[in-house]
Amino acid sequence: MACASRPLNEACLPMAKPEFAATRYYATAFLAPAVVVTYLPIWLNERGISDAEIGLINTVPMLGTLLFSIFVGRLADRASDWKQAIMFGTGLAAVFSLLLGLADGFWFILLIWTLAIMPASLVGPVADAATLRLSMRLGFSFGSTRAWGTLGYLAMCFLTGYLILWFGASAFVWLFAATCAIRFFAAAGLPRLRDTQPRHTGTRGRFLSHDVMAAFKPWVLLPVVAGAILFANHMVMNAFSSLAWKEQGLSEPVIGMLIALGAAAEAATMFAWSRINTRFPARVLIMFAAIASILRWAAMTLSAPLGYLIIMQLGQAITFTFAYLGCLYFISKRTNENISAEAQSLFGVMTQGFSILIVTGFGVVFGFIGVKAFWICVVLSLLALIMVQISLKIHRPDAAD
Repeated sequence: MACASRPLNEACLPMAKPEFAATRYYATAFLAPAVVVTYLPIWLNERGISDAEIGLINTVPMLGTLLFSIFVGRLADRASDWKQAIMFGTGLAAVFSLLLGLADGFWFILLIWTLAIMPASLVGPVADAATLRLSMRLGFSFGSTRAWGTLGYLAMCFLTGYLILWFGASAFVWLFAATCAIRFFAAAGLPRLRDTQPRHTGTRGRFLSHDVMAAFKPWVLLPVVAGAILFANHMVMNAFSSLAWKEQGLSEPVIGMLIALGAAAEAATMFAWSRINTRFPARVLIMFAAIASILRWAAMTLSAPLGYLIIMQLGQAITFTFAYLGCLYFISKRTNENISAEAQSLFGVMTQGFSILIVTGFGVVFGFIGVKAFWICVVLSLLALIMVQISLKIHRPDAAD
């Protein structure tokens, strides 16, 4: 599949060393989150943690990431190379993951879990910014590289279930620690990611640097906020789709198939991204994502039959990938290397913040009206569409898009 995203005359050539190293990193970057999604709530429940406490253990690292992400992005931009920040964050996560097996009781588990999750989450936008810059400089597709992260995540979800079935619940702890360690060693194998030494202009701000504030003009900010909203709608899908489909009468194997189908469609689009990205401006791709999202979430309100659900899940190729990669590329093209990590971290803060707000609000409404709550996602997708259209009216697409 990776060959499909390359020009015909390069289709079957092996990856250059920097591209291979970046691809290897992304293939390992989401292994630990896959372990967490698959078994963390069950492991916590078996250790006597209540449902409310499980919610806090999941939420506190997200809030920490929300508070410190831009600060970490600014520090990474000031370093001689972004790789230093990526190694430091994934290294801290690997060290603290080793202590999880010793943690007992809610407060101790909360502390260790937060320290094991937050550092890697904080450097996620730094890795995106750095790898995207590297891909643009060397001429390979960031989309294809990032696609291996989705495939690794999907494979690890299946593998975790089998490993815990074979070795028991205690396997969760060492499996999480092992995947954190693998991610760190892959980060250590990254090439130099920065082309030049950072240029410090002295125009620094308190929360955001002056350079970032200058770059995010209203017509730039609007589609980025729209992309963050579209991204957050998918967090609703992750949290509630299986429950909605179960209430609809679908079996667990069918639900698993639908979830895997969405991930496969997402990865396929990422592999083909170099062809898509060169044909359409980034804001147009975000607009396509908004239109497809309106249709997709509207279908979720109808308890549609399986055939429509399959088509809807294939729509993730557009609703997620066009919004996510479209924003990353749009931000990269509108900023320079000196503020790349900070700018991408700002987008990360938006996605985290909207995800927390939308998922929390959706959960309350879902308890009252069930799948009709997906109208929230429809309305938010419509809002995102309007925001992109306003941006396009203020500033027409140009070569820099």
